[in-house]
Amino acid sequence: MIILPADQPLDWRRPPVITLLLILLNVLIYVLYQGSDQERTDEAQQLYLDGGLLNRERALYIDHLVAREQYDADQRRSIDGLRRQHLAALILRDLEFEDWLHHAPAYQADPAWQRARQPAEEARDSISAQRFGFIPNKFSVQGLFGAMFLHGSFDHLLGNMIFLFICGFALEAALGRWIYLGLYLASGLASHLLWWALDPVWVAGIGASGAVSGLMGMTIAVYGLRKIRFFYWLGPLIGYFKAPALWIFPAWFGKELYGVLLADDHVNYYAHLGGLGFGFLATWLLRQARVLKVDEAYLNKEDPDAPFKRELAALDQLISRFALDQAAPRGLDLLQRYPGRLPLLERLYPLAKSRQDKPLLTVVLKQLFGLPEQAAALPLLQKIAEDVADPQQRLLQHPAVLLHLLQRLLKAGDSGRALAPWRRLCQANPVPPQLPGLTLQLAKQLGQRQDLRGVGELGQFLRRAFPEAEQTRQLALYQQHLAR
Repeated sequence: MIILPADQPLDWRRPPVITLLLILLNVLIYVLYQGSDQERTDEAQQLYLDGGLLNRERALYIDHLVAREQYDADQRRSIDGLRRQHLAALILRDLEFEDWLHHAPAYQADPAWQRARQPAEEARDSISAQRFGFIPNKFSVQGLFGAMFLHGSFDHLLGNMIFLFICGFALEAALGRWIYLGLYLASGLASHLLWWALDPVWVAGIGASGAVSGLMGMTIAVYGLRKIRFFYWLGPLIGYFKAPALWIFPAWFGKELYGVLLADDHVNYYAHLGGLGFGFLATWLLRQARVLKVDEAYLNKEDPDAPFKRELAALDQLISRFALDQAAPRGLDLLQRYPGRLPLLERLYPLAKSRQDKPLLTVVLKQLFGLPEQAAALPLLQKIAEDVADPQQRLLQHPAVLLHLLQRLLKAGDSGRALAPWRRLCQANPVPPQLPGLTLQLAKQLGQRQDLRGVGELGQFLRRAFPEAEQTRQLALYQQHLAR
């Protein structure tokens, strides 16, 4: 049974940085560190066999295992018939037998036996699951933290990372990156601590599933009784349904509780229960104490740009009613609070131009020329280029404005409209020093359009104003090339 929240679409404008980094960290640890585990395992087994330990411990181990697990005669014969390498691996992994052996009087009285076993145990302890896995009956802080970043197989890793991404990206956006990360790590720790308290076994536990279960509990606490969409997979049945998030908690909790009581597999249901319960309780209690702030607008799928759109609509109403005396100061205020918004600049440019409002037009032009180079601003740049010829638009004819306009139009490849600001710049006194280079660039664009008259006009200007410039020589060569 799989039931997962599937209510929030992934918005790459708010990338789940922490979630992606957690996934990357888990993958790198599995590939770069755990990938060498087989070599460590082989080394430990060889040291165990070379030390002559199997002959000495074989009967002791089989007797201990049969008594502990209550095996019958057939199972005993099956264990006894294992190959030497397999039996050595089984004995080395059995930490409960190792603990019993270390306390056995015969072992304690035999220093040679202890010296022979020590290298094999040290090599075994270098295996990732033994070194950083969490062993409830062998409590260690490094295991408490490290286990949540280790995995037993690629399938184990893949499953956990899929669940981490699906549950994580929405929680990261709703809770904020650092609160989300703190609760994720705390859920992982709580999952191990519950296992340690309720089932103090000698088995090494690894995997992010406890922390991921914490994310599922956090999801329930964040959404509460809000009705959200869930994906389900129940045998042959696959689909979506909507329900209050809190209603799903008993299903998740019951599934893990069933696993603890009745399942016979290698899944750590204690860790799942611990993570799920802690994630839910910690998030719910923090919200009740008003310590944890949740982005309600994100949960309600509100448009983050809604306030700007409302203000823009109000400005449109003022302009449509010709309340321009109110629209102009409102526009300056909006430019200060929402700088660099192209829809706002497109509305305020005609207003500033028609009113000859120098302060407003100055801010509009400054923000427009400060925008990243994007095709979306080209229509407004083209409109300004057409207005440059209007003698009443004194501000548009300022050399600094003309230079910015010419450079933007050239980068956009609009050489036809670029001629208007270029001609105005030719009349400036003094002529800007950037003009020869821009003139050559404009000539090449006009040449590609086979506008020989335009190229000739630019060439005449350079020969007259900059007869010794390198750009003048290059343009003359370019004109010769076009004339062939």
